[in-house]
Amino acid sequence: MKAIEIQTDNEEILGAFKKLAKAFKVDFFEKEVSKSNLNPSPNNDPYFENPKNLAEIEAGLIDVKEGRVVKMDRNERKKFLHS
Repeated sequence: MKAIEIQTDNEEILGAFKKLAKAFKVDFFEKEVSKSNLNPSPNNDPYFENPKNLAEIEAGLIDVKEGRVVKMDRNERKKFLHS
């Protein structure tokens, strides 16, 4: 047996999935998920629950998308991190 988990706040999408499940006679259940349960870490690392940390990660992703990065090879990274 396999399971699929769908997370959405969009009632239209949720309704469509319910109709599809009913049409195929597939059992399903709903549960409310609080924002604190959406920790992306597999072991629920509290680092990812701190809004400041998440903001810094988002800012870093924006920097990458906009090309504000410094590329280093493995040796340069090692030297930089161990200095």
